[in-house]
Amino acid sequence: MQEFSQDMEFNLMMMNDIPQHLRDLNRVHVFTESTIEVKRRIKSFDEFAHKGTRGHAAIIAGSEGMMGAAILATSACMRSGTGKTTSFVPGSCFNLIHQSIPEALVKSSDSVPEAFQEFQSIAIGPGLGISQHSKTLLESALNSNKPLIIDADGINILSKNPALKNNLPKDVLLTPHHGEWERMFFACDNDTLKIKTSIEYCNNLNINMILKGHYSILITPNRFFINGTGNMGMAKAGSGDVLTGILVSLMAQGYSVEDAGIIGMYVHGLAGDFARVNLGHDYMTATDIIHYLSAAFRSIRN
Repeated sequence: MQEFSQDMEFNLMMMNDIPQHLRDLNRVHVFTESTIEVKRRIKSFDEFAHKGTRGHAAIIAGSEGMMGAAILATSACMRSGTGKTTSFVPGSCFNLIHQSIPEALVKSSDSVPEAFQEFQSIAIGPGLGISQHSKTLLESALNSNKPLIIDADGINILSKNPALKNNLPKDVLLTPHHGEWERMFFACDNDTLKIKTSIEYCNNLNINMILKGHYSILITPNRFFINGTGNMGMAKAGSGDVLTGILVSLMAQGYSVEDAGIIGMYVHGLAGDFARVNLGHDYMTATDIIHYLSAAFRSIRN
C-alpha cells in the first residue's frame, strides 16, 4: 500500500505526493508496498475463538429487483471470517437469502430497527433503493454509534440530502464508485482533483472514504493509501457489493477503519486477480471474486 502522509492542516496546493495520473504509477512498486502494509496489519487467529467472539455484522441491503446486491454483500461478509452475519432485507425476500446463504441470519428491513446493540459493525446501501424508507433506515444506522460502511444507494441518499452528507458521524467509511462520487460532489475526470476534494472532505468531517477503481484508494482524515491489487475484469456489476461485505466483516472482527480499509481493498483485488488468472478477465463475475476470497486470505497469512 503506497502511503502518503500529510499535515492535519491540508493545503491543497502543497500536496505534491498526489499522483498527477494514476495510470503512470509503477504497478509492481504499489503492489509490493500494499503487500507489506497488509501483512503488517493482519491479525493472528485465536484458536479458542467461537462465533460469538468473531464478530456479528449487520448488512442493510436489497429491494425488489435488487436482491443480488444483498446476497453478494452477505456472502462476501461470511466468507471473510465474521462469526455471524445478519442481513436486513424486505420481508418478501427472506427466502432468497435463506436459499442462497444458509449460514446467514435474516431480519426484516420493512420496519426501522430500534437498536443495533448486538452488532459490531453495520453496512448499508447495496441495492437498497432511494425511497423515503431507505433514507429512514440510513438515519437509523447513522445514529447507531457503530462502525458504519455506506455504499451504493446509501451514498446516493447522502447526495440528495446535504444535511446528512455534511453531518456524518466520526469514522464512517464511504465507498463510492466514480458515478456515486460525482453525484456527491461534481463531474470530474481529473484524478488529482478528485483525490484532493475527497481528502479535504474527509479531513473536514473526520471520516474515511474508499475511491473504488483500477487503483482503489483509502482516504482517512490525515493520509491516504493506494492499493496495488485488482484488474479490469472486476469492472462488473456487483464487485462493489463484494467489497462492502469484506469491509463490514473485518470491522465486525475488531479491525480499525484504516486497517479494514487497507486489508479489504487488498483482499478484494487479490481475489479478483486469482479469478482473472483462472477464468480470464472477460469472463469473471463478482461471484467469482467471492469464490477466491479464501485463497486471497490464505496467501496473506502464508
